[in-house]
Amino acid sequence: MHQPWSANKWGRRAGWRKALGLAALLCLAGGSPAAPPLPIEQSDTAVLPPLNPHRYFLFNAFGSGLTTIIDGDDAQLKTIGTVPGAWNAMLSLSRTGDKIYLSETYWSHGNRGDRADMLSIYDGTSLKLEREIPLPGRLIVNPKVQQMAISDDGQLGYVYDMMPASAVHVVDLAQGKLLTSVDIPGCALVHAYGPRSFATVCGDGTIGTVTVPASGSAKAVFSAPFFKPDHDPVFDQSLVDRSTGEGWLMTYSGHVFPVRLGATATIGKPWSITAAAGLPDSGTGVQELAWRPGGQQVLAVHRATRRLYVLMHTGNYWTQKADGTEVWVLDSARHTLVRRIKLEAPGHGIAVSQDGKPLLYVIGSAWAGTIDVYDATSGEKLRGRKLRGIIGLAPGQ
Repeated sequence: MHQPWSANKWGRRAGWRKALGLAALLCLAGGSPAAPPLPIEQSDTAVLPPLNPHRYFLFNAFGSGLTTIIDGDDAQLKTIGTVPGAWNAMLSLSRTGDKIYLSETYWSHGNRGDRADMLSIYDGTSLKLEREIPLPGRLIVNPKVQQMAISDDGQLGYVYDMMPASAVHVVDLAQGKLLTSVDIPGCALVHAYGPRSFATVCGDGTIGTVTVPASGSAKAVFSAPFFKPDHDPVFDQSLVDRSTGEGWLMTYSGHVFPVRLGATATIGKPWSITAAAGLPDSGTGVQELAWRPGGQQVLAVHRATRRLYVLMHTGNYWTQKADGTEVWVLDSARHTLVRRIKLEAPGHGIAVSQDGKPLLYVIGSAWAGTIDVYDATSGEKLRGRKLRGIIGLAPGQ
């Protein structure tokens, strides 16, 4: 028969539990060695590996705002660091990549409130924020590398603005202050060259050049018109070598105007990319199917060899934003085709490292979220990974 619990029985069971618990404690105290003390945590700051020419900076202007720093030699294209940025900021680098620059805009209440425009400077090794330099404004637009530029010696920064008219804000990067703002009426974006000069392309088919004096005001000097903006405009993403002032302004139809920048601009005779490849010269007819340049970051140059890398696709005129299926490598001095690199996947942006064994970086089609690396000399694909970005820079450009 079932017998109910009694206080006496419960007391006996509780006593046994206490005895067993005491025995276990005694066993632990006397029979097992004491655990070693935990080490004291040491605080430190990690830094990136030494600078190398195959470091790549992939900027995601939308969404995260991150600049992801990649080791281009790593089999998995390992991320070695990130730099935060505002939504729709713009990225620029010093010549070696030892400084990272972001032109940014913030609002006190996220998407409204008091507006603050600034040029932020990060150390390229520790990734620490070094300085924030206030700006009177900056153009917020679909990101283009030419929204901001750094002088060849790294002393001046140039930030393009359009509030209320086109101007370039000149910033002393060492002193952390605005030096001057230069009006560039009817012109857009900025290409740095030399220690104190920049150029800008204008809507009337000219190019303006500005040299910033140590004291006094700066004024733009304009060339004669050399391209037809209503017929065959030049790409915003055209290139200028900031050390030599040599530039390559490329039109939507694939014609390259060589320029030499100094106190004034010297414009050379244009040459055709498709003619260099032995194909008919591409025209401007909207029904004319041809190989054409296009993309978000359409042009790159290997400075030592003066080889141009152009992202190409087949299409009609006015398809200058279409993703590329090939990268054409051209000798800019001889106006000849060196190689056609067929891409495994379409790309909307390219960059080239500046060493003796250059790498070609290709950002995947639109928002595909990929980055592929090719041997820029042979055209062989080397590696790739999933990673989203819209603009990519390699040191030395």
